[in-house]
Amino acid sequence: GAAIGGVGGAIVGGSAGQALDPPARVRTYVSANRMNPVRLQGNYVVGATIPADVELRQVPDYQYEYVYVNDRPMLVEPSSRRVVYVYE
Repeated sequence: GAAIGGVGGAIVGGSAGQALDPPARVRTYVSANRMNPVRLQGNYVVGATIPADVELRQVPDYQYEYVYVNDRPMLVEPSSRRVVYVYE
């Protein structure tokens, strides 16, 4: 049989509906290193693109960066600036 799931950070093109399960250490880091939120119009969900003028911050030893949009922390793929995960 085929192995299903378990691949950390497997996101194809940052498309909506793809499940990303960031490690707990990433949530802890993002919470402990809070940044001033940016105010953006619209609903920023997985797959949305963060504007180029918005600062992203690095998470040590992790492939994604983070930003707070409208008080919601989210992980972003740095090269495409696409949202890959939104913390609730």
